[in-house]
Amino acid sequence: MIATLALSALLLLPTPPPSAADALPRDGERVLFIGDSITQAGHYVVYVEAYLLTRFPDRTITVINHGLSSETAAGTSEPDHPFPRPWIHDRFERDVTAWHPDRVVACYGMNDGIYHPFSPDRFARYQAGINRLIERARLEAGARIDLMTPPPYDPYRRQVGDPNAKHYGYRFPAVDYDDVLSRFGDWLRSLADDRLLVADPHGEISEHLRLRREDRVSVSLSPDGVHPDPAGHWLIAQALLTAWGAPAEVAEARVIVDPDSGTVRAEEGTLDDLSLRDGSLEMTWTSPLPLPLDPSWDPEFIRVAQIADRLNRYRLTVSGLPPGTYTLLASETVDPTPKPVATCSAEELSAGLDLTSLPDFPTVAASRDVLRLLASLRSAQAQAWRASIRGEAPADSPPPPGDDDHLMAPIRALCQPLEVRIRISPVGDSSPSAPASPKDRASPRPHSLP
Repeated sequence: MIATLALSALLLLPTPPPSAADALPRDGERVLFIGDSITQAGHYVVYVEAYLLTRFPDRTITVINHGLSSETAAGTSEPDHPFPRPWIHDRFERDVTAWHPDRVVACYGMNDGIYHPFSPDRFARYQAGINRLIERARLEAGARIDLMTPPPYDPYRRQVGDPNAKHYGYRFPAVDYDDVLSRFGDWLRSLADDRLLVADPHGEISEHLRLRREDRVSVSLSPDGVHPDPAGHWLIAQALLTAWGAPAEVAEARVIVDPDSGTVRAEEGTLDDLSLRDGSLEMTWTSPLPLPLDPSWDPEFIRVAQIADRLNRYRLTVSGLPPGTYTLLASETVDPTPKPVATCSAEELSAGLDLTSLPDFPTVAASRDVLRLLASLRSAQAQAWRASIRGEAPADSPPPPGDDDHLMAPIRALCQPLEVRIRISPVGDSSPSAPASPKDRASPRPHSLP
């Protein structure tokens, strides 16, 4: 009896999640995402892949999105849904096992409760569907599986498609439907152990909304209460990357100037050709690309989400400059004339500039190109895949991820470190006018992924 109680106590102890080294996808891995319309939309999957491409440009990681709209893991469907909801277990062999993934990432729950109040029966079906998914990923696909909690339902944006509905469902969701998703998420997190990683988008998005609504109660990240916008998709990606132990550091160039002796030295970063002439500092920095920021994300979202601190720490620090205002100019070394990208004080430079806040900095601009090209390619491939399972794929469809080396080659080339020529000059030395200080910069023009 005592031994049994001791064993039970041990089983109740929390088990640490996989280490960061084990959690991050490795070179050569095939990572396959499954889920409902939120996954099918693809934004968060593209953001995750863009991070992997820019942070680990020497790795080849194949990312495949097989999310399917309306799908569940539970096999549930509301009575007035236009068609029976698809069930991942009906297509698992075709869309998961046959693609030989090394890792499956699954995000289910939004549709599994079929927009009704909580029901123990539906909860049991969800649990059975997820447990079966874990088993099939490991035994049939021979893959690791990572789970994600469902994003929250936002009653502030609840939409009613049928004001005369007789039953709860997508067209008339229960106002407290997020309570169902919270319970799903609590249970999923309880499954985490040394073999199963569970990321928490539900908690990530809910906490972000709590903080933002302290100042403005109308803030939302899902226009219809169900489907996150691009900012909400980033928080899903951020939750997964954080659970994987993804490193925050991109790079830092740190320079110390001694204006009295006219010397300058590099403290950190791959820096060459440092010089100090007539008060202007020049250098060449071989820099990796940061994680691209979607231009549709507004500055307040970026600040509250703490993207730079958590996953995109990319800084330029120059100490020792005389007090005053300076123009920061930068260009790729193939362009001999650096262009103005910011105006800042010696104090700001000494504290360190967050380069991700400077959209015209060469590596930041290059990372946006990576995101744009990657999103366009993955959207076309996902459309072709969905057409293929309907038997409608046109002959000119792009090849799927993993068979698209010729299409990925220019994107991978863009992800390689850049040589950036930098000049920091006192304002008034005839340098071209520069954009405003990073802290005064206006928000970028809204734009979202295709």
